[in-house]
Amino acid sequence: MTRLFSTLIIVFAVFAASRAMIRALPGDPLDTLVAETGTSIPRAELRHEMGLDRPFFSALLQDTERAVEHGDLGRSLFSKQPIAPLIRSRFENTAILVATSSVLAIAISLILGLLGAATPHSIADRICTIFGGVSAALPTPWIGPMLIICFAVWIPLFPLGHSVILPAITLALAVSGVWCRLVRARVRDVLAQGSAQAARARGIPEWRVLVKYGLAPASGMLIAYLGTQLGVLLAGAFVTEMIFDWRGMGTLWITAVLRRDYPVVEAATFVAASTTLVGVVIGDWIRDRIEKRGEKLL
Repeated sequence: MTRLFSTLIIVFAVFAASRAMIRALPGDPLDTLVAETGTSIPRAELRHEMGLDRPFFSALLQDTERAVEHGDLGRSLFSKQPIAPLIRSRFENTAILVATSSVLAIAISLILGLLGAATPHSIADRICTIFGGVSAALPTPWIGPMLIICFAVWIPLFPLGHSVILPAITLALAVSGVWCRLVRARVRDVLAQGSAQAARARGIPEWRVLVKYGLAPASGMLIAYLGTQLGVLLAGAFVTEMIFDWRGMGTLWITAVLRRDYPVVEAATFVAASTTLVGVVIGDWIRDRIEKRGEKLL
């Protein structure tokens, strides 16, 4: 209960801080609106109609109450459409991208990490080290265009904006290098303990020792770490979506920032921050359950 309450406080603080920062940016959404529509409505009347003249703290409390009680995230300043359905449709696309890239990244990390942990100083171990370094050094804005050139221009296998494969590969390559080195280090530390050595002495096959006495005891920490990485994945997804024209939260958020569409930016930031915090809480909870279960088995 304490963890849930603290999470809610953090979410509210992030929402308030994002609202304060976006409204502190230079520029006025009325300038963009007038330039796009050519409206002749007086600015004071237009500002009141859009709710931009409300005091900060009273507007913050009113909007928070409306969001909690009715799930109403407001309306776009430009399209006048409700934000909640728009966020929902875009979040689904981002969730697809994050889920697909997570599966790819976890598969790559487990394969390279376990092979590196099982065979120190081998070719597999060196590949894990090199891949981890290269993956950490190459930025997403470089990986994405290279994949586009190779697999959408030279070899047109994937259409841009309609296939999740290339964006997912881009995001997976960006994060799996660090993950595979973490898996290797954690599993190698666990294998050095007495239980794994005793299992080997009893003649248990190496692959079973690797999974049962290496990966399983390390899974709690690894799952908790993956929970904390949800924010990294979302941030990477925002950039990846712009590169591949994938209509998710990233393209929505950046477009809204450029237009100073305050309600959309605030709602998208709130949803992204809430999702990240939920991932951290779930990861910690799963880790605690695994560790408690391991203590009972011992």
